[in-house]
Amino acid sequence: MSVDLTDYDVLFRAPALPLPRAEYSREEAMKLNDALRLYFNQIDEQFRKNTLKEQSDAQAWFIS
Repeated sequence: MSVDLTDYDVLFRAPALPLPRAEYSREEAMKLNDALRLYFNQIDEQFRKNTLKEQSDAQAWFIS
């Protein structure tokens, strides 16, 4: 299945989260936290790139 880049130019997807066991496991909780941490880091990076691009586009328009 291809990634839709039509409007947002986002090159990543939400991760497939690990299925929990019936019994609590610290290792499984850490795997879940790691997957979520990576995903949110990608989201933060994408927002920063888009914000910088919009600011530079606005400055270029204003100067021209």
